Amino acid sequence: MIQLDTDKSLPQKELDSPSVAPSRSVSEPEPSIPLRSTVLQSRPWLGWLAVYTFVLLVFFFYRQYSMTALISMYATAKDATFLVVLATLTLGFIEDFVCATYFTSTLWLFDVFVLYVKSQHSRSTSNDTVDAPLPQVGSKITTFAVSWLMYVAMVIPFWTDLLLVRLRGMRFTFALVSMAISEKDNISAVPISSDEWTEGYVHAGVLLLLTTSFASIRTWTSWMNLASWSPTHLLDCSSRQDLPQVETPDDNSVDKPNTDGAVGAQSPKPVTFKKALPLEDDATPRYMVVQVVETADNGETEESKMLGDGIELPCRRLERSSYLKQGVAVVLSLLLLPVMAVIAAYTTSPLVAYSALNTSLNELLGGVLQPTLPDLNVSLPWPEKFIHLETEDYTLFGSNSLYRRTTGFHGDLAFDVNVSPDDPPNVLVLVVESFRFHDSRYLVGDEDPSNLFRGTNLTITPNFDRWAKRGVALRNFWSSWRTSRSVESILFGQLPYDSTTESGMTGGRNDTKLSGLPQLFTAKGYETFFTTGCTTDYDAWDLFLPSHGFDTVWGRGEMMELAERDLGIKSDEWFGAEHRSLSWGVHDDLSFELLGNLMINKTKEQSERRVDKKLKKPLFLTHYTISSHMDFKQRPRWFDEAAKPNFSALYEGQEYADNIQNYQEIRYFTDMELGKFMDRMEEEGILNDTIVVIVGDHGQGPEFGNNVPEDRDVSATRVAGTIIAEGRMAEAAGLVIDDATEQYDILNTLADITGLPEGGFVQDGVGRSLKRKVKFGERIVYSNNPTRKMSIVRGHERLRYDRVTDSVLLHNADTDHDMKVDLFPDLAAKEQAEWLRRRDEGRRINEYFTKRWDNKCLLTSECDGTASTAE
Repeated sequence: MIQLDTDKSLPQKELDSPSVAPSRSVSEPEPSIPLRSTVLQSRPWLGWLAVYTFVLLVFFFYRQYSMTALISMYATAKDATFLVVLATLTLGFIEDFVCATYFTSTLWLFDVFVLYVKSQHSRSTSNDTVDAPLPQVGSKITTFAVSWLMYVAMVIPFWTDLLLVRLRGMRFTFALVSMAISEKDNISAVPISSDEWTEGYVHAGVLLLLTTSFASIRTWTSWMNLASWSPTHLLDCSSRQDLPQVETPDDNSVDKPNTDGAVGAQSPKPVTFKKALPLEDDATPRYMVVQVVETADNGETEESKMLGDGIELPCRRLERSSYLKQGVAVVLSLLLLPVMAVIAAYTTSPLVAYSALNTSLNELLGGVLQPTLPDLNVSLPWPEKFIHLETEDYTLFGSNSLYRRTTGFHGDLAFDVNVSPDDPPNVLVLVVESFRFHDSRYLVGDEDPSNLFRGTNLTITPNFDRWAKRGVALRNFWSSWRTSRSVESILFGQLPYDSTTESGMTGGRNDTKLSGLPQLFTAKGYETFFTTGCTTDYDAWDLFLPSHGFDTVWGRGEMMELAERDLGIKSDEWFGAEHRSLSWGVHDDLSFELLGNLMINKTKEQSERRVDKKLKKPLFLTHYTISSHMDFKQRPRWFDEAAKPNFSALYEGQEYADNIQNYQEIRYFTDMELGKFMDRMEEEGILNDTIVVIVGDHGQGPEFGNNVPEDRDVSATRVAGTIIAEGRMAEAAGLVIDDATEQYDILNTLADITGLPEGGFVQDGVGRSLKRKVKFGERIVYSNNPTRKMSIVRGHERLRYDRVTDSVLLHNADTDHDMKVDLFPDLAAKEQAEWLRRRDEGRRINEYFTKRWDNKCLLTSECDGTASTAE
């Protein structure tokens, strides 16, 4: 019951009513108020402050702990100056505050919902004759569970991101989770060191402790209930002095006699609101007394009465415009705060923006906090800058595209290969897993300027060396890290798609048109084959390869079936004691034997066609090996028990000696099987009718362990390469090309060697023909590792740079393999400017291919949705 009282006394009959308790006189002493009620009344914002403080402190300490690793990822440890760290922490605090605001607002909505449910429950049970108290246990369990889950959801991306930065030098995104799900069958093969497991467990334990502590405090302390206040009250109830003041009922007034004299019945406890009324002339002060009388034992807790009645009642009397102001304030805050964070991120340096990135917030906002490159289209030449005008004849299909028709090649010859158009040779591209440049003594050279062989005359790859001497060796040959990315470069002449979680093959890309080696040789009448011992469901190879030019694709399944049928391998030998297979696929000894069988059989078919006076139907075949994949321990039993060369001089005394030994032995195994295959092809007379290209898909850095092998950057990206055309090269056999070359040069090189189909062929590559002579150091190549840095190689000098930040490092890749001496600071200003111009060109061409892949417009003149495709 609600009573309004002015200066006149209440009617006695109403005061005597059992349903109304007499109001307390102003002169009466105030009753004692429970502590938590006092706290909530005097500091209703305390819960909000506690949540913000807890979240921001966790963000701050974890960010500070990872600061050096963050800055080093985009620059160097030397760039972690006081001002950079201060700017990073400041911007980080802004982003963390926005993240905390979204988190706290969500908790507030939950608490308001719980309060509403409690209120509805109280009303529904207030008239029941049977006591039906609110199920407090269920309420607390719900509060604990929701608080726990919401805190984990907020903090996991942030914590995982910084853990990956410290351990692997990479950033977390939800795309990484998607990749792990899509590659779930192969994810177990990813090497994780004991140190990484330990740090992961420690941080998971800390996270669990913090999360449980936060949820427990939220559950068992009433002042952490956010429904009692929100920042909108600054515009409303809590900031208006003319609103009623709340008097909390005396909790001790129990067991008092009612008006009928009954003892033991609890008197109704009114909540009284007093509001001073305006004074009239010559009038005494008057008060309006509002009494809210609650029935006894109605099942409401102190918290629900205090929060639901004591606060909510006066707010309900506000004008509608007050609610409108609150709603507008909430919407503007949740919209303007992230806008302010984005503006702050974009007005600072990219180094600070990346280092301060709150991944939880960034992923929520769709990546808008990441810095982007400025528009590079104004000052840089396009597209001839990325087409080798000195050696290629072509016709462009558009002024803003690399899409063109190549009609021929010109220029002085670096080497020649005798090829008759009437008898086209077979073409075999052998791509060897993790085959780095510095495993080959022949490529490194006797001088060994970086002392890679530690003063010995050893080589890990005697068979490759032997065959490379009979062809053209590529000693300054570069890749762009990861096997799938090598497919884009080797087969299609492109810079690979720039992503740490995807490649140009991911998902199959059936709706993206491509033109490269498979299309070139198909146009020339070749039969196209792709074979590998590896599983082809990796990165959707089984979808990508058949839909982009290969007539036949053999993977692990086909290799196993053929080995059991033709080689006598029993099914229990694959993963049994014989270890004829590793987790990634069939070992190289079997896949090379099956590859040899295929080439022998196809050569016989070609001979039969000649007898029948039919066209030869030559073979274009690409084969990827797999045995030398990390972790380097999986090998056939027969090889594990066989005598092997002693490579101890190359790894003794090093931190990861066992890992280096494993790598060198499995590298020797693949080289041995490569040698057997090449010798067999020579004996069968097949090499005289086959052009063979042998390259590494990427390098490897076992000296740095298996967790971050790409940290040994040159070892991870500089790969071995050779072109062999037995009996067709004359005096060119034994040539070593020392100038910078890249995997994407293979497309134009084979097109120049074997000849073009009538009318030429279409492509969008950036390679050049290595068959043509160029002046040393005039041409640059791009070698990018999305998990680390991008790079430019010119001659023997290599510039490493970030996609966005200004940090650059220049080294001599021959004499300073491990990049210990930065040459850039000592260059003249003009030379520095020239390298920075090349860096901008590298960024632009990298961005070009990424955009074209994303928009499925690689073979179009424009990329705006209205482009035309020329045939």
